[in-house]
Amino acid sequence: MKINIYHSLIYNFLLKTYKLRDKQGVLGKWWLMLWEHSSEIFAGAVSTTIHGFEVKVNNGNSYALYARLFPNYNNPLLQLVGSVYELYNRELTIIDIGSAVGDTNLFLIKNLPGKIEKFYCVEGDFEFFEYLEDNKKYFPKSHLFNALLSESDHSKINSLVKTHLGTASAIGEEKVKSISLDTLLFDKLDGRVDIIKIDVDGLDGIILKGTEKLLQYHKPFVIFEWHPIMIKKTQNDFHEHFEILNKCGYNRFLWFNKYGDFSHFSLNDDYLNRVELNKICLRNKHDFDFHYDVIAIHKDSNIDILKLAELKEAKTKQSSY
Repeated sequence: MKINIYHSLIYNFLLKTYKLRDKQGVLGKWWLMLWEHSSEIFAGAVSTTIHGFEVKVNNGNSYALYARLFPNYNNPLLQLVGSVYELYNRELTIIDIGSAVGDTNLFLIKNLPGKIEKFYCVEGDFEFFEYLEDNKKYFPKSHLFNALLSESDHSKINSLVKTHLGTASAIGEEKVKSISLDTLLFDKLDGRVDIIKIDVDGLDGIILKGTEKLLQYHKPFVIFEWHPIMIKKTQNDFHEHFEILNKCGYNRFLWFNKYGDFSHFSLNDDYLNRVELNKICLRNKHDFDFHYDVIAIHKDSNIDILKLAELKEAKTKQSSY
């Protein structure tokens, strides 16, 4: 997609003036109106800078805005990758499911240079995948896959619809073919898999169900989103994430809120606690669109879970956005 210079100027101006978003009065209303409507009026590709890299994204892409608004955004992932690198003392291989435009890759290679060997990136949205291919020049050893994942090769899921301009969720009316992660990647992997990151707006659980072979063979650390509102919208199960992980030997879970702050630990299958957390998320009164990022750790790992929870190194990251 060809970059529009003028639309890029507007998008980057809005990012630079993001603090106006929460201002009372005319300035705040003006900023919000321009942010909401500029991407509708000026759809297409823009150029911006994410974590020091000049990249191509869709106009209105929300990653750069959220990274500015929430200083601890993505800190659990950053701390996990840094801690796993220290544990193994070698460059890591990461599977990134829901790669979008490649923002996660840029975030990690900027803040942890020389610690990641390659990514296996899976993105189901065609538009995001085009941007991902263009931005791959900054992580050239990676492998990209434009695929929709679910629990098996015979499942059909709802088509993707953009819930906002940074993510797409399977809430469309059309039923489309999908594939399991085991089928897509297991025989294509070169060496060990250290970390699997999943962020797919409600499909995390069924994707994990299609990852059983990888989980049992490689025992990777897993970080996924537990988002009851989106799980309900995509008509999936609130507990299947933990059921498949428990089955594959994962017995420790670290929970972080949507802002990237540590919340709590859970051990083994803490079903009753999840029932109550599910209720508070679905009521949507505690905090708008409240959800969690969860790190799952295999029983055979001796990683320091207290260090993961403290997020000390992540809080001193080089690049927030």
